[in-house]
Amino acid sequence: MYRVIASDMDETFLDRGHAIPPANIDAIARMREQGMLFVPASGRPYDSILASLDGMPRNLLEGSYVISFNGGCITRVGDDGPIVSASLPFAKLKVLFDYGTTLDVGIHVYELSGTVRTWNIDEEETAYLRGHMDTRPLAKPSVSPLATSPCAKILYCLPGGIDRLRDILATMPAGLLEGIAPTFSSERYLEFNPAGVDKGTGLARLADLVGVPLSETIACGDADNDIAMLRAAGVGVAVANANDATRAQADYRATATCDDGVIAEVWEHFCASA
Repeated sequence: MYRVIASDMDETFLDRGHAIPPANIDAIARMREQGMLFVPASGRPYDSILASLDGMPRNLLEGSYVISFNGGCITRVGDDGPIVSASLPFAKLKVLFDYGTTLDVGIHVYELSGTVRTWNIDEEETAYLRGHMDTRPLAKPSVSPLATSPCAKILYCLPGGIDRLRDILATMPAGLLEGIAPTFSSERYLEFNPAGVDKGTGLARLADLVGVPLSETIACGDADNDIAMLRAAGVGVAVANANDATRAQADYRATATCDDGVIAEVWEHFCASA
């Protein structure tokens, strides 16, 4: 029997308009009746994730957890702070930010508090974020104001430019990436977390916290930053709109897209007969 269902948010659990397909809510209600936990797992901050779940009855998250910042934090739903957290050293954050300002990219900096600072964000990215993540533009191209504020990660943004972002990573000076775990998400972000932080280690820590073997977990995702979680879980599920790399690493390739409600397919295929 599976006891934990972890799911990426954007382009997996949420549809392309950042709403929850009703089929997902119905499936989670059935899973909770069987004692399973639904665990959102995202690169976004905890508060942003919960805001995206406003359309779901809160009792479906009672006693559950949220994996945020690509596994950098684990928070019990309703708690004021995380149980597990990881942050980037400021010196590393600064060199990655400064390097990013030499490129034609936007930049997000994620404070552990949940505040997201931005630089050089265009209107397309602003529209993409609107309604599911609040941001605060930096006054100038410097992270010096954040020297005393712990930050979980930094990312480069290029809407529609994932191939360019892959080229940027491939040509970055090796020293910049020491102590860093880079990954890609949403076909528009190159993300930099502390080494050892990914959704797979986040799921493993969560499973240990709740006393569940990883073999009794299911993970769903669509992008590169979900691959470690799909590998770690007992069953890794790629939503139908997942990129090729993620689909190649999945144990099960869903026919449902994020718009259809992939959790409903997971319920029917893996849990309904349990």
